[in-house]
Amino acid sequence: MFSQRISKYSEDRYYDLFNTLYQKLLQWIINRPEIIILGDMETLEPFFIEFVIKPAKNRKQNDYNEYFILTYSDDIVELFIEFKNICSSYGTNFLKEKGRTSDDLSEFILSHSIIQEKLSECENTDDNEYEYE
Repeated sequence: MFSQRISKYSEDRYYDLFNTLYQKLLQWIINRPEIIILGDMETLEPFFIEFVIKPAKNRKQNDYNEYFILTYSDDIVELFIEFKNICSSYGTNFLKEKGRTSDDLSEFILSHSIIQEKLSECENTDDNEYEYE
């Protein structure tokens, strides 16, 4: 499938589409150092391709991280819309099936990464470091 042309009117192959989407995802993650991929970048790619291809109804949804959702929800919606636009520009219907939302992308990122929550100053201090008068 990867080497097949997407359309008889274009030289683009499915590999080109998946690579473009994957590079966008990697750039998004790299720009957020508190998101750490489990494994490495190469082992994540087949899971991402499966995410793009596999219909949403067959995907499990069991991870939830309130910090992640509150911090990145808007960014993930924008990234998902960008993914859908890229798929459209390649002439495919990936990510457009009924029920497919940015929540699926959030679930994918959460299931393949560790989120290091930033501690606030209050949480980050050690009471033993301070002298009380």
